[in-house]
Amino acid sequence: MTPTSMTVAELINTYRLTNTEDGRREDPRHARWWVEHFGALPVSALTTECILRALDQVRADGRTGARAGATVALYLRFLRRVTAWGTCTAVLPADPCAGIPLPKEPAPPMRVVTEEEEAQLCQALGSPYSLWVRFAILTGLEQSEQFSLLWRSVDLTRGLLWIPSKTGGVVAELSLPPAAVAVLRALRHAYPTATWVFPDPQNVTRPADPHNFYVSRWARTIERLGLPHMTWKDLRHTCGVRLAKQGLPVGAIATFLRQRELRQAYRYRAWFPGESPKPSQPKPVRAAVFQELTDTDLQALLSRDIAAHPLTFGEVCRFYAAHHLRDRPGRRDAESLFRQFFQPWENRLLASISRREVRLFYMGLAKTPARGNKALGFIRCIYNWASNMDLYAGINPAVGTPRYRCSTRDRFLTTEEVQRFMAGLPQLPHKPRAYLLTLILTGCRRSEARLMKWSDVEWASRIWKKPTTKTGTPHFVPLPVQVIDAIQQLPRVSEWVFPGQDGQPWSCASIEKLWGLLRRRWNLESVNLHDLRRTCASYLAMSGENLPTIQNVLNHRSLAPTSIYARLNTKAIDRALQGQADRLTGLRDREEVTLLAIQ
Repeated sequence: MTPTSMTVAELINTYRLTNTEDGRREDPRHARWWVEHFGALPVSALTTECILRALDQVRADGRTGARAGATVALYLRFLRRVTAWGTCTAVLPADPCAGIPLPKEPAPPMRVVTEEEEAQLCQALGSPYSLWVRFAILTGLEQSEQFSLLWRSVDLTRGLLWIPSKTGGVVAELSLPPAAVAVLRALRHAYPTATWVFPDPQNVTRPADPHNFYVSRWARTIERLGLPHMTWKDLRHTCGVRLAKQGLPVGAIATFLRQRELRQAYRYRAWFPGESPKPSQPKPVRAAVFQELTDTDLQALLSRDIAAHPLTFGEVCRFYAAHHLRDRPGRRDAESLFRQFFQPWENRLLASISRREVRLFYMGLAKTPARGNKALGFIRCIYNWASNMDLYAGINPAVGTPRYRCSTRDRFLTTEEVQRFMAGLPQLPHKPRAYLLTLILTGCRRSEARLMKWSDVEWASRIWKKPTTKTGTPHFVPLPVQVIDAIQQLPRVSEWVFPGQDGQPWSCASIEKLWGLLRRRWNLESVNLHDLRRTCASYLAMSGENLPTIQNVLNHRSLAPTSIYARLNTKAIDRALQGQADRLTGLRDREEVTLLAIQ
């Protein structure tokens, strides 16, 4: 059977038969729905438009009403895996799901069960169901974990239980609180011959049926008591909130609940008992540390009687930023250093800061040597500028302190890593694919690509004009054809080529989170985003390009930061060594010919 004659049903069935050992538990309902609706359709006719129409039908096919966005996303994720596999195996010429975003809905408000509600619910449910609820609140186990628990996975003596991973192979060990151990002892006493920790009360040889319990007892009891709606997931949230109320740090909460991220644990810490969490407030705009000063302010400073009214460290920093740095990129770094380290010195006189105090401060930054060197250089620049402007007549307390030795990072992708990187790009949605391709093919900084605007690109000449760069000057970059093609596939929904939310550019946090997932998937754990810029320059050097060309590509002010790539340009060295080897070998060959002639 040729790929063009394959139907969607055959594609789905082949995918499910081929991918049986990857540890993923595929829901057969998703496969069944797509086979019923697209089964006879040839794979060549599977387009983005027909998938979008089918998703609308998925949303409307719920038994009790329209399906939620999270449920529709599960159906789309399954088809995404199928089409991605079909693209990798050359069954599909292109992935029709690549440009379809997952439907997103705001997360529902978190429901936390109060102690009074817990007491009412347990009393109304009675035994043994009250023990089920109590154990769920004490341990935070998911419903599938709790009702599949076997007694062979429980150690009552040590208060431990072992929970198998959903994907198999890994078992998590959970240390139980004393109250949870008491619940388990009560269950063991009630059902001494049961294999399951939570057996069916009518037949202890089989596990309890959570769905039957939900329909017959849970929902009716909550309705009869007049309690707000709650699900079994809310018992897990209740466990997290109560752990936070006990003072546990977010890391301990996430470990106890086996959560891979700390985000949910922070939500538990922010919960206020008896009321809803505070609504998120807009992030306040942080005021600049160094306020703008007029020429009149600077003139007043220069005419000031320094002997009678000496300057404080904070005043000198402010005047240094306004006079010397102005609109330079280094002003942002200076504000960051001042905010992080030097605000306690703001009201101190320059002469009161001694060399010994600076050295002790600098020694405290030994664990972050690069940041420590920047802080020491900031102090040195402040005092030098004050001395040059006749605002300070003492010694510079930063002079004489040796700087930490910092090895420069020279990581770039090997040929095999570049192959993995380029092979993984077609499997990504359009925006991350175009963003990462721009980084590695142009060598631009990640912030420059993130802030790219449609108006900055001249499509006819393929020129990208960066209005402002780290060096403070505009930069013109000819874009490769591959980058132009990737960018032109993006929708123009705002002025930014890579838009984020609320009309803003793509956030740094979202990009870092995406790259963290991709580098684990592509086995590039030690690679960060800036290494893609270094990779571009390294391969230019290895291809024989000269340093001025690489300097223009990277937009370095001087050849000093570009010179680290000179060691990779081995073309001239190769020609010289090979020529030398040929000459020396030729001398040996001529000597052998002469000896043979004499004989």
